[in-house]
Amino acid sequence: MLELQNVRGGYGGGDVVKGVSCRVESGEILCVVGPNGCGKTTLFRLILGSLPVTGGSIRIDGRDTGGLSPRELAGLVAYIPQYHAPVFAYTVLEVVTMGRASHFSAFEAPKRIDREAAWAALEKMNIEHLAHKKYTALSGGQRQLVLIARAVCQSAKVFVMDEPAASLDFANHQLLTEVAEDLAARGYCVVMSTHSPEYSAAGSKILLMSQGRAAGFGEPREVITPENLEQVYGIEMDVITVQDRYGTERTICLPVRANHGRGS
Repeated sequence: MLELQNVRGGYGGGDVVKGVSCRVESGEILCVVGPNGCGKTTLFRLILGSLPVTGGSIRIDGRDTGGLSPRELAGLVAYIPQYHAPVFAYTVLEVVTMGRASHFSAFEAPKRIDREAAWAALEKMNIEHLAHKKYTALSGGQRQLVLIARAVCQSAKVFVMDEPAASLDFANHQLLTEVAEDLAARGYCVVMSTHSPEYSAAGSKILLMSQGRAAGFGEPREVITPENLEQVYGIEMDVITVQDRYGTERTICLPVRANHGRGS
């Protein structure tokens, strides 16, 4: 579904992303992990087409994105921002319907088929009860669900989420994790970035980035290791696997430091 081959790109002053390759299928979640400034957001902008690729290629559903129009690309990939500050008090239904913008011209009003698609997206996210509420009155977690519904309404096949849980509490963080897993189960390809290495353990694939390059790519157990994390973050770290009360395995990444002879 999404294939990056030796991708390079940046902002004009040189490449920020320097030869990243990875492949993710439909029904998988790719978690992009790495410290601040490692190139995660730049990589997302290259995938979304808002920055030009200076080397390599990006293919979505077998199509090279370099040859696609903005409207064609919008039919393949949708962006769900970390935070969205609404300017106008649109209803939730109106915000979700905006996901259909690539299906009609700027001078057309949404048609019946667009409104039906918006309702279907709300139902998929189980938030149809919010349809007529003002988007500005929603909590952070509810807004994230609305933005995901808008992406579903867009009919895209790849969802790009930049730090989607950064400003959410524990409950909404868990909800977002379940939503991402549900989207993957429905056949979507979900790409999401995070600062927390253990959060990535829920992903099907991990892309660990450092200084614009791929420091590791593969299954969580292969990539999220003490050696890889110490190399990328520059501090000693332990990776511990535990089971919660229901027997589900969870990964915990702990920064560690030597005792240096201090008393116990």
